[in-house]
Amino acid sequence: MKTTKISKLSFLPEEYGKKIYEKIDWSVIDSEMTDGQRRFINGLVQYYKPNKVLELGVSAGGGTTVLLNSVESYGGILYSIDSAKQFYRNPDLPVGYCALEKYSDLLNRKWHLFVGQDPADVMDTIDEKFDFCVIDTYHHHPVEILNFIAILPWLNDGAVVVMHDTAAFEWRTKSTFLRMLAPRLLLSVVCAEKYIPDLPSGDMTVSNIAAWQVNDDTRKYCQNLFDILYLPWEVSISKTTYQSMSSLVQKYYSNQLSGYFEEAVSINKSMLLDKHYGLLCFEKKYKQLKKNTVFYGAGVRMKNLLTDLEYFDVEFPFQIWDKNADRIEKIGEYPVKIPDFNTVAETDQVMIVTIEDKVIYKEVYQQFASLGYTIFYGLKEYLDS
Repeated sequence: MKTTKISKLSFLPEEYGKKIYEKIDWSVIDSEMTDGQRRFINGLVQYYKPNKVLELGVSAGGGTTVLLNSVESYGGILYSIDSAKQFYRNPDLPVGYCALEKYSDLLNRKWHLFVGQDPADVMDTIDEKFDFCVIDTYHHHPVEILNFIAILPWLNDGAVVVMHDTAAFEWRTKSTFLRMLAPRLLLSVVCAEKYIPDLPSGDMTVSNIAAWQVNDDTRKYCQNLFDILYLPWEVSISKTTYQSMSSLVQKYYSNQLSGYFEEAVSINKSMLLDKHYGLLCFEKKYKQLKKNTVFYGAGVRMKNLLTDLEYFDVEFPFQIWDKNADRIEKIGEYPVKIPDFNTVAETDQVMIVTIEDKVIYKEVYQQFASLGYTIFYGLKEYLDS
């Protein structure tokens, strides 16, 4: 791999390696990156030609396709990790389906795909050193910070790290507490040679992608990564992820940094419960829910809710309904059932709808309100009632 400092490149990465990039018909690839962002990644890979590449966050596999197309041209190897198993926009499709359709011949030979696992779960198993990495995971603090802490011990000096959605916070999501801050926080606190191209997208005013190059300072000042964990988290992490991260930090970082991690987790546990649900309201009203309460929806919002409840050591004895239960079957250990569209609700029976799409929510509301359910849009609406 070339050793040129990323801040000293004499060309625009998005204009490098065009012939390789244009081998793909990108009009048929489900990608959440712009053309310029994909070209930026391809150009960096084509120039540096890393032997082993690490990808965190696969989704439909658009970014994976960029990487596989690029590394195949010179014989590189790609390792991809995603915490989900199904594409979040369509549970009928597996994570990485675009790349799986096009590059199934490389799977387990030049492409190693790990799904349903966090980076902290698998880095020890992979146990390879990497010269290039793309991070495009959940965007809500602290996820990308934890991702980078988890992989840093396996990044070589000079490794190039590309961070996508560094301007995602500009989308100003409707939620009052989910601001997609993590990519920008990570870019801001990591000590490294940095490269920020002029590649804004949509109505963003700053580039939505950036890169840095690991050097001695990245490790020397890695305390910055742990310090930022003290800032209020936007989302919780599962017990499994916590346990994996805790073990990894104890093994590869100092006792002092391990202590910072544990303290940050403890502080944010109480802050998150209060922030998401209102601590006093949660303790009183959640316990009033009867066991015949139905939660409707088995998508990302329900998964996040169950992660929160597990993280807060809160029991979940309720039913989960979803019309796609024949495909989803379970969220973690909880079974998902086909909705009962015919039986009248019991007296004061509550339904909490965890579907983000309000058009679908209205359809569910009309179907089940007529059966006598008292319906709320999300657990927080119930707790606030």
